[in-house]
Amino acid sequence: MNILRAVFVYEWKKSLTTGRMAWWLIMAVFPVLITGLMTWIQHMEGELPAGERDSVWSLMLYVTVPCVCTAMSVLLMAGPAIASELEQRSWVYLATRPHGIFHLLLGKFAVAFTWGFTAAVTGVTAALWLSNAFSKYQIWLAMVRLSFLSALAYAAVFLLVGVLFPRRAMVFCVMYTALVEVVLGAFPAIVNRITVQYRLRSMLVQWVPLHDDVRNSPAMEYAVGQGSPLSHAFWLLILTGVFLVCAILVARLREFTTASESDL
Repeated sequence: MNILRAVFVYEWKKSLTTGRMAWWLIMAVFPVLITGLMTWIQHMEGELPAGERDSVWSLMLYVTVPCVCTAMSVLLMAGPAIASELEQRSWVYLATRPHGIFHLLLGKFAVAFTWGFTAAVTGVTAALWLSNAFSKYQIWLAMVRLSFLSALAYAAVFLLVGVLFPRRAMVFCVMYTALVEVVLGAFPAIVNRITVQYRLRSMLVQWVPLHDDVRNSPAMEYAVGQGSPLSHAFWLLILTGVFLVCAILVARLREFTTASESDL
């Protein structure tokens, strides 16, 4: 535990660069900007009916916070986890230490989760303060819980992708998000249940005050599950654990080549 704490502190301090802090700020401000734009449009064109207002804010914040803000914040930290060590030529030293790879990946996973979750909480708190939603606390609590689970899951997913494709980690992470989470996650089939978005949507509809027309729409029949939020959270944590274990196993078994070694 002391080693893992030391790795986390070291990786956290190393991540405090100007570029990464600027990206964190952009992600945190993104839902606030969308909220401000929607509030201005409603002010110009008239307020939404009371029954629809919370539904609109809930769906908008779900897309901007757990789906975009959290995932993109995690992507910057977890995706290039292996590539950064290979570029710095420090991988060989970590791989030869007892449990060095294990502690390194867990430390980077914890840092990525922290960056994504803090950006999400900051963004949704400021956004709801600007909004005119009625059930602000209920929506805020739902988005915080969804962002927590989203940060955990996407940190494990992007870490695995970064281990599998270290040289093109960011490209493959974006491809995974577009093809698996967006396209495959929207398919009305059982295969979409292995995606992070399916589990998040299933918890969303039970945690936020959605209008009956939205909740009972035909699109929701295959887009969300019918189980309890606890069951969906459990399966999402199982998927997170599977992705994380696979990333550690692949990193331990695979022989990475540093830039200097590839020139020989």
